[in-house]
This record gives sequence, C-alpha cells and structure tokens, in this order.
Amino acid sequence: MKLTGSQIFWTVSTVEIIMAVWLRVSPAIETAKQDAWISIIIAGAIGLAITYLVTHVSLLHPGETLTQFSRKLLGGWIGRIVILPYFVAWFLLSGDVLRSFADFIHLTILDRTPIWILMVMILALAVYLTGISGITGIGRFCELAGPVTFITLILTFLLNAMNTKLLHILPIVGDSSWQEVFKASLPPASFFGESFMLLVLLAFISSNKKVLAKALSSVAFTAIMVLLATVMVLLVFGPYVGMELRFSYFMLVRSINILNFIQNVDVLVIFIWIFGVFAKISLYLFITSYEMAQWLHVKNWKKLMWFCAPAIFFIGLLIPNEETILMIQKFWERIVIPICAIAVPLLLWLMTIIKNKNYQKKIKYKT
Repeated sequence: MKLTGSQIFWTVSTVEIIMAVWLRVSPAIETAKQDAWISIIIAGAIGLAITYLVTHVSLLHPGETLTQFSRKLLGGWIGRIVILPYFVAWFLLSGDVLRSFADFIHLTILDRTPIWILMVMILALAVYLTGISGITGIGRFCELAGPVTFITLILTFLLNAMNTKLLHILPIVGDSSWQEVFKASLPPASFFGESFMLLVLLAFISSNKKVLAKALSSVAFTAIMVLLATVMVLLVFGPYVGMELRFSYFMLVRSINILNFIQNVDVLVIFIWIFGVFAKISLYLFITSYEMAQWLHVKNWKKLMWFCAPAIFFIGLLIPNEETILMIQKFWERIVIPICAIAVPLLLWLMTIIKNKNYQKKIKYKT
C-alpha cells in the first residue's frame, strides 16, 4: 500500500475541511463575534505548527507507523502504553463523526429513517472501501472528492456574494478582546491539529520528496477554506445570527436565491458532505485497524476491521444527545490534542535525538 504526495494533500484536507466548516464556524463566532475570522487565522497557525512537528517526527522513521517507532524508541511496554490515547482518540472521533452525520441527515432529508440505519449504511461503505483497497483506495477517493469539495465551496461562496454586507464584519477587534479572539481559535485549532494522523499515514508515502510541503499546504488549504466560510457567514448573517446557527455553513447555502431560479443548492452540498464523512470514517477505520494489528502483532490487519467497525458503530449509537457530542469535542480540544498532537510527538522526537546521539557516540568509540 502506497500514497503519493498528492494523495496525502487531498486526504488530509478532505477529511478536515468538511467537519471544520460544518461544526467550527458558529462556536468561533459565538466567542469572538465579528472577529472570528482572526481566530481562524490563529487556529491555522497552530495547526501548521502541529503538522510540522508530527511530520518531522514521522519522517525521522521512514516506512514505520506510530506503533512501530514508538516501540522502537520507548521499548515494548511503554511504547504500547503510549499508543493507548491514540486509540481512544480515533475511536471517539469516528463515533462522533458518524453520529453527527447521521443526526444531520436525519434532521434535514430523511427524518423518518432511523438514525442507526443511516449509520450502518455509511459504515458499511467504509468497510467495503477499506477492506478492498486499504489506504491506497482511500487516497485515490480523496483525490477525486477533494477537488469537487473545493469547487463546491467556492461556488457557494460566489453565489452568496449578493447577500453580503460589509458592516456585519466591522469593527475589527472592537467588540471582542484579544483574549476572546485567542480563546475562539482553540476549537478550530483542535480540528486542524487532527493532522497527527500523519504519524501513521506517512509510513505509506511512496517518496519523501516534498512531503513536508504537501502536509503543511494541506492544513493551510483547510484553514483558508474555513476562513472563507467564516467570513461569508459573518458577511451574510452577522455575528449575532451566525452564532445561533448550529450548521451555519449549511444555512448559508440554503439562503442562496438568485432571481428565484438558482435555489435549493443545499441538496448538492449534502452529497458533498457525505463524500467527506465517508472519506473520514474510512480513513479512521483503516488507521485504527492497522495500528491495532501492529499493537497486537496480528499480521492481517483486515481482521481487526471486524472489531473496529462495530466499535465505531456502538460508540456512535451510545451518544445520546448534542450535549454529549459537545463534551467529546471539548475532550478532543483539551485532552487529545495536547497529548496526542503535542506531548507524545515531542517525547518521540526527543527520544529519537537521544538515540541518534548515542548511536553516533558508539560509532566514534569503535573507530
């Protein structure tokens, strides 16, 4: 299984853009009001720093996934324990995404369909794609779905240009303090920090050439699209309406009405969102299955899909309401990102430096 640099770019950006645009715009506006766009810029910078860290650490161990090089650096038992927070994070995120997707589809277009059926449908497709082609097939799917998502987002922004009012985004840093602006940047930054998936994905890269640039550009691209979505929501609805909308971007699309002719564009956007959710569930199904196989020393990682897929389904099914989803997102922001995206990669980087120095000393001693 191999991934190209282009597939890395589109895989990271596709799985991050959809959920960030859908779920992180309104919370940022709620805290920073019309200055939420500044918060997104700060969040993008934090996401780039995290991406640089995890990419650099992964490139120091070419051809090895997180589980493999953590055991090599920290030893068998400690290396295994370090991976446990990642399994918790990936399973919780997958269940959260699956349930959020099913709730949205249930509320908007399929209100008579039980939520669990919607979850089974998308998860079954993810199992099929992951089982048939692994990470290569997921990368190729994202290469197709990513550009379509980008074009759709830009098209919806352009179609809403007539509804914008510049006064909605003024004054700049007038009603919010810099402390509130920075606070509002943390939730979207946690979504951009999801790039710590690269600790696994870069093991499958076909060439290390320009990988760092591809990884950084994918997060920068995601941040720019979320920034544009935030600005458009502010320009169309203003901060006080935008902060009350649960799916502000979706309502932005629903407001498109040009000469009573171009309407109901939201149907197209729903299908695009389905593509993104499908890519995200498939990716995390692969990551959890493959890493669990490495963790348990199971040669055929596909066998672990039959544990991981039901686990993701039951986690999504056990989420009772919107409050629980918000709790999971706070857990991701306050616990997962500091541990999985910052602390552990820094530890692994430090251990790599120490081991390399010891190795060089041994070589000098022998010579």
